[in-house]
Amino acid sequence: MSEKKDLEKALEDINLDMALSAADKVTDFLEWRLKEPFERYMVARLVTILYEETLDCSLGLEFETKIRDLAKQNPR
Repeated sequence: MSEKKDLEKALEDINLDMALSAADKVTDFLEWRLKEPFERYMVARLVTILYEETLDCSLGLEFETKIRDLAKQNPR
């Protein structure tokens, strides 16, 4: 299966509304717990890296770009 089909399949299998809602809650929690924006960013990146290491995978550029586009659509 090609990387493009993997991306499309992954995006089909997620509940985007639930994922965005959870992301908002995590962001709110980090803002409440950590004073510095860079600390909040580091925690979010560390979680991503831990998942990538645990699952032995990494987001490709196309997939990350798609996720960034979805994040920009999320009204906060």
